[in-house]
Amino acid sequence: MGVVGLRNSARFQRFRTSKEVKRYFGGKTIQCLLCEKPLMRLASHLFFMHDMSAAEYKLRFGLPWSRGLTSAASHRNSGWDAKRRARARRLAKLTRFFEFAHPSSRRESPTYIQNERTKHLGSRATGFGEKFERKVRALFDKGLLDREIAQSLGVARMTVNKRSKKWRKKREWRTKTKPAQDS
Repeated sequence: MGVVGLRNSARFQRFRTSKEVKRYFGGKTIQCLLCEKPLMRLASHLFFMHDMSAAEYKLRFGLPWSRGLTSAASHRNSGWDAKRRARARRLAKLTRFFEFAHPSSRRESPTYIQNERTKHLGSRATGFGEKFERKVRALFDKGLLDREIAQSLGVARMTVNKRSKKWRKKREWRTKTKPAQDS
């Protein structure tokens, strides 16, 4: 059930694929799925005409949280070119913005993203399991680096790092709190 040629918005439920979402955002205008009005930017229209927030709209129709409710043309004309994005990224790193930003809980991804993620993961869609954890721990205890452990087990370095990070912190905590012994 695509967006293009949509006549009755009451029938439209949720986006099912990323292709549908790209098509929805890809034109000169973006269509309000509640009243079918084509607009350049949708957030203020939703607030004033439908008494709905952008977050509620995204949740209702399964749109990604990371994308603003603007058409492709409006998104291109927003002034955020590569140079401006690079400057903002540099400033964020310099001020350590993301280190000090207030942590917020992550929202659940739209259903179509969850489905595609599972499809692309294939056999790795399930966790590694207890046996994998023991292998990583054994190699960690031998003193291998995360990179070396990952290479020997055939996984990404960050997969190992997520596990070894807590072990390293425990080790550091123990050495700090261990009383000095007299000889």
